[in-house]
Amino acid sequence: MKLMPLDLFGPGATFHHVGLVVPDISAASPGVEKVHDPIQCVSVAFVDLHGTVVELIEPAGDESPIAVSLAKGHKLVHLCYSVPHLETAILHAEQNECRQWSEPAPAVAFGGRRIVWMYHPTYGLIELLEQ
Repeated sequence: MKLMPLDLFGPGATFHHVGLVVPDISAASPGVEKVHDPIQCVSVAFVDLHGTVVELIEPAGDESPIAVSLAKGHKLVHLCYSVPHLETAILHAEQNECRQWSEPAPAVAFGGRRIVWMYHPTYGLIELLEQ
């Protein structure tokens, strides 16, 4: 298998996690620590699935942005990449067909580190997490 490297987010970008929508985090992974994020209108928890970090995302009400994904049966909702500098990564991503979907905002699950949501026509919804 030959892999072609793609650089959508600039130097220093590394894969961080994959986000999955679940109706109930406690049912999906009993005993996992759940964190409520009122800014994103979700509760989240993280598990290690054979070396891959998976973010379990539960809607925190009908207004949650992921409630629609859950209602449609969409499980895999995003890929997340850690980037050294958010604004630089956004500019790099926009030069590579990504559109910015949100303003940078602090994320409770990451100790207040900023995230931004981007959309790529091939790779879908992508979360960028500032290192």
